[in-house]
Amino acid sequence: MRILASWILLVMAFAAIPANAANELILGVQDTTQNRSSVVRQYRGLATYLKRMLKQDVSVETAKTNEEFLAGAKSGRYTMMYGPPSMIMAANKQSGYQPIVKVPGRLAPYFMSFAKTGISFPEDMKGKRIGFPGEQSMITQLGLAHLRGEKIDPATYFKSVVYFTDADSVLSAMKNNVIDIGVANSSLLDAWTAKGHDISLVMQGTGVPHLTFAVKKGFPEKKVLTEALLKAQKDPDGQDYFTTSRFPNFEAASMEDYDELVKILQIK
Repeated sequence: MRILASWILLVMAFAAIPANAANELILGVQDTTQNRSSVVRQYRGLATYLKRMLKQDVSVETAKTNEEFLAGAKSGRYTMMYGPPSMIMAANKQSGYQPIVKVPGRLAPYFMSFAKTGISFPEDMKGKRIGFPGEQSMITQLGLAHLRGEKIDPATYFKSVVYFTDADSVLSAMKNNVIDIGVANSSLLDAWTAKGHDISLVMQGTGVPHLTFAVKKGFPEKKVLTEALLKAQKDPDGQDYFTTSRFPNFEAASMEDYDELVKILQIK
């Protein structure tokens, strides 16, 4: 009787699961902040749009670290992934995720300093304090790779090397004279100067593709998803993401777009 009762409870438990739960598609994104609810809110409109286009429920899950993000990919939990191209390529090599669209433009590590410091050329950086946006950040890894290419060893070339949690922290450290040189992605130079900061570009590294959207290998609706993302900016729900992020739209992506990135960061 106890066995029969257990089976009845198990059947009832499965019956209580919504019929579409098994068909739910999960979009994995990275969140380096503590406010995960705001990140989910950022993608709410896009998730609603994709749900309508794919005719399946779509939910957004955040991962704080690279390890957590790649673990979600390796387990196959994510149907879709959206994040830095370095992470997408790592998920491709590890688990077969395929890039389908990306934000237009390229990201490059910019080495910047306030004009008042007098740091204008790469040789001026020697013996100064430098800050990066985080040890796991793609921009940090690209910046370090560029320094290696210039035969610069950060440990001996700079007075100190500091890793922060994000680019905003880098700017704050520059403003508060904690560091002399800040490294951030190229798009932030215009944004920061537009806010009135007198910032000089000291050195720049190689540019790579922007934020990238990938899908699990073998996903049957890959073509439908790709076409939907390429038209997302024309839909009120889809446009919600672009309004928040200030990106214009998505453009098509192919594996060849990431060859240089894979080589620079030696992604295997």
